[in-house]
Amino acid sequence: MPRSPLALACIAVLATVALAACSADEEPGSAKKHSGAENAGRAVAKPITEDLPQGAITQALMGDGEALPEYSLHGDKSVMDTVYCNAQDAKGAPKGWVRGGDASYEYQGSTLNMAHVYICLLDSPADAHAVYTAMKGSEDKPRKPSKPIGDESALFVNPNGTEDYITGISRSGKAVIEVRLSGGAGAGEDPTGTEAMLAATLKRLQQVQDGKPVTATAAQEKAAVAGR
Repeated sequence: MPRSPLALACIAVLATVALAACSADEEPGSAKKHSGAENAGRAVAKPITEDLPQGAITQALMGDGEALPEYSLHGDKSVMDTVYCNAQDAKGAPKGWVRGGDASYEYQGSTLNMAHVYICLLDSPADAHAVYTAMKGSEDKPRKPSKPIGDESALFVNPNGTEDYITGISRSGKAVIEVRLSGGAGAGEDPTGTEAMLAATLKRLQQVQDGKPVTATAAQEKAAVAGR
């Protein structure tokens, strides 16, 4: 049945209102709230899910000029022994162990005060979580970093009663990272340096996984932490 002119006019008005409402929702200043999934996608960095080769792990480790100020690479980056990816006193490789890498950094040219970074790649996120939990369980008095680093992360100041010794542990997907700053490099009670090294190492792993240039540095991350 043909619609009357009045009915057609009403339909046109309703369509115009609906289109305007949709456009307003898409404007940058719109008050529309995004869904939880969308917010989560913006807040959570892409986890490490690829079976990264040894070269990629080595590339993710920071070199000279990429760690914290006044730190320099001690020797060479190396393929890591499984012992560093295990709980204290554990023997053999942890379940799901694939490969790892580590690097050490001198502080002001001294080996008395150093930083150490360990990257552990496991078969699955479940295996990585078990390793993270075991490593975290060997420490005490955990602190939260200023913002989450990966899927789960924790900082430890003077762990197990050791003075001027700060540790950070993070898991992202099936990768686990540990950072240790010792002596004067630990900066007493300030975990900022450890947090920066941890965050930079994870970003570098993500850049390698995405096939992008590896540009993240600990100095950049420390500046970001200090600016919060």
